[in-house]
Amino acid sequence: MTADNTHHAAPQPADLGRTFWIIAAAIMGLRVIVLILTPLGIGPDEAQYWYWSRDVDFGYYSKPPVIAWAIALTTGLFGNSDWAIRLSAPFFHFGAGAFLYLAARRLYDERTAFWTGLGWLTMPGVLLSSFIMATDAPLLFFWSAGLFFLARIMSAPAPRIGDFAGLGAAIGLGLMSKYAMIYFPVALALILLSKAAREKLLSPPLALTTLLAAGLFAPNIIWNMQNDFQTLSHTAANADWGAQLFHPLAFLEFFGGQFAVFGIIPFSALIYVVAQRSVWRLESRDYLLLVFTLTPLLIVAGQAFLSRAHANWAAAAYPAALMLVTGWLCRENRTASLVKFSAGFHGILLALFTIGVLSPALVDHAGLSNVVRDLRGWKAQTDDIMTYAPGYDAVLVDDRYLISEMLYHQRDSEIEIAAIDPNASINNHFEAFRPFDPTRMKRVLFVTTRKDAAHVDYRFHEIKRLGQVKTEPGASKPRTYTLYELSGFYGKRVP
Repeated sequence: MTADNTHHAAPQPADLGRTFWIIAAAIMGLRVIVLILTPLGIGPDEAQYWYWSRDVDFGYYSKPPVIAWAIALTTGLFGNSDWAIRLSAPFFHFGAGAFLYLAARRLYDERTAFWTGLGWLTMPGVLLSSFIMATDAPLLFFWSAGLFFLARIMSAPAPRIGDFAGLGAAIGLGLMSKYAMIYFPVALALILLSKAAREKLLSPPLALTTLLAAGLFAPNIIWNMQNDFQTLSHTAANADWGAQLFHPLAFLEFFGGQFAVFGIIPFSALIYVVAQRSVWRLESRDYLLLVFTLTPLLIVAGQAFLSRAHANWAAAAYPAALMLVTGWLCRENRTASLVKFSAGFHGILLALFTIGVLSPALVDHAGLSNVVRDLRGWKAQTDDIMTYAPGYDAVLVDDRYLISEMLYHQRDSEIEIAAIDPNASINNHFEAFRPFDPTRMKRVLFVTTRKDAAHVDYRFHEIKRLGQVKTEPGASKPRTYTLYELSGFYGKRVP
């Protein structure tokens, strides 16, 4: 389908393309400046990913390795600052927007491509994901790249080996970013219900796609084999199928969260579009995008109903959903004004978000201080804790959030920082790879979220309470840690 240029005032395709790249570059530049200027520090998960990046590997306790690789690259270039840790996030989303623009241009037209690319860069979920370094950013980049190469394959008159190679690389590197990329090959298999997809995909180059994807992902599988399948076990534990099943309220919460991730107008439009018979025609381009939308969305919705799911767990649905909804609304000018209104509304959200992260006091005045609670006060609080540390063999911590922040903010400390497992089981990366060693750590400063030391009193003869360290990062309650001196370790109590 060609772009609709029948109205003499409409922008020409070349103008739209040029405008998109200028706006996209401006948004990315703004996001980088915000990262540098914001007073909000990195959160505990980001601090943990930074710690991983100090030891580049093919896997880590709870995530595949790409996020650590990205942080290693940016901090290697710019140093261990908060903004350098987050720097790759806006670049990943710029790249995702670019791939979606190019894919939509292949599948639809220049106008749909423009609004798809712009829609991605201003999508509510992307606002946060471009500011916080998390695994969604690289996942969505490689997912969007996969859709781009798939669009090229579907629109090419004959198979091109480079496109199949690109598809395999996108799937493999996506799996190395976040295991949710597994939904992509599932969707790829489902579109083979379409004769057109079978004719394009079931060809000898598909073997290259498979080999590349498997080869790129294989190092993480080997790492898991060598480390008791820790990442896969953690992912299974997150699903929480061992507890009571069937939670309709959790499903409703997840469903409502999709309006916040995708946007009120786009998600409402998606529900409408999915209900239309025409998008279910197996030979249509809409069907391809419908499958890549519904596969992750329905799988995660099912997980939410069975147990629990965070709203962002279905984020992989929205690259294809955005193309589908935008293409539908722009087609023959049908309700195309909704696309523009949605982009304008999300542009306002982008401005408000930017103001908020640059001036957190305004967030406080709006009564939303708890939203940024985990990004405030860590440096001062860890400094206060370390004033107690001189003279001890180690600082022992039972909280993953705190040990992540301490290892980052106190990275130059000569006193070792270690984790102790409060329940005699491994629950995070630090308990597995930075554990308490009683043979070297005889007298330790113990920092805990609890107001007592009952969960370690069966391990140490001497326990002395030293005090508390508090900070007030949010409006609800202070963040408090209690400090103890521990010595005389004698091991776990024998039942």
